[in-house]
Amino acid sequence: MNEKVKLKITTLTPVTIGSGAELSPYSDYIVDNNQVYFIDKKKMQDKILQKGDRYLDLFIQGVATKMDNNRSEFNLKSFLTNNKIVSDISEVIAYQCPFVGSTDSKLPVKGLLKSPLQQPYFPGSSIKGAFKTVLMHNWLTKNINADEIIEKVINGGSFDFLEKQFDYKEDELTHKVIRKNTIKQVTDSSLMSKENIVVVDCYRKMPIRFECIAKDNSAEFELTLQNYKWDDLARQANMFAEDTISREFALIEEKDDLTKYYNHLVEIEDLVIDGNGTIAYFRLGFGKGYYLNSLGIAIYNYVKKEGKNVLYNKFTEFINRQFAKKDKFRNLQEIDLEEFPKTRLFVTKTQELLGWVKIEKISN
Repeated sequence: MNEKVKLKITTLTPVTIGSGAELSPYSDYIVDNNQVYFIDKKKMQDKILQKGDRYLDLFIQGVATKMDNNRSEFNLKSFLTNNKIVSDISEVIAYQCPFVGSTDSKLPVKGLLKSPLQQPYFPGSSIKGAFKTVLMHNWLTKNINADEIIEKVINGGSFDFLEKQFDYKEDELTHKVIRKNTIKQVTDSSLMSKENIVVVDCYRKMPIRFECIAKDNSAEFELTLQNYKWDDLARQANMFAEDTISREFALIEEKDDLTKYYNHLVEIEDLVIDGNGTIAYFRLGFGKGYYLNSLGIAIYNYVKKEGKNVLYNKFTEFINRQFAKKDKFRNLQEIDLEEFPKTRLFVTKTQELLGWVKIEKISN
């Protein structure tokens, strides 16, 4: 028996689902007055050529110099206006959006998945992937004899195996839990206006600049479930969210430098706890972190149970194989599982988390 539901997805924080594009501050965009202006490259090229080949050579030289020398002072806006290639940069702009970051930093922008008309949307594959993780988290959490399966995951020796073990393989487990029951189809969401885009500076060991869907924006999509109900999936999603948030609190509650981050997380937790049975809370796109990007939290909670010491130690070894780094003296910096992971990704100015959305049923 199938249930087809129409759902609305709303961003609670900025969300970035990457397109793979990387946009240069020397040729692709300009930051001015807390706005990012994305260049229409054909318009710009035509304007430069109208001034003559010499100006095209100067442009190419300026961009190339920057690529070879991080101290280059080449400035795209100054080049276009000072050389009277344009009287105003609006002449070569494809679209613009708000900017939350440092105007002093010239960082590449990691592009957002959009339509050819620059309209952002949520791909069905990303939503389905989040749903699958919830389903397997629920299955693994309720399985009282999962030692053998967890051993296989840990012994797989690859971070990717942690998800692929329960994803693409046509074995009895995947067929029973994923293919035969629950998720049958997830459509791409409706397109949103390009005015709903924002560019934010984030920090995770180093500054990173992302094009995102701004918070408080919504789109619609359809989900078809087989032998399952949306309310059950929503409940399981919120249990997964609570587990990951609780783990994050345990890791950051003593860190004074993450006070704003902590408060944002409290706001999300309140929504999850207070939500009714038809609303699910997820984290999508880049920046989810280890425990929200995998079955890591279910495995962590399992190996923490009484009597699972051997499995706990094996999981610690697995994490070290995947993530431990060497210092400048080539000494391996071993990871304590109770402090992992230490690195967080957040919007630099606000310490706001990326990727949180709510999904609610709007009709059958």
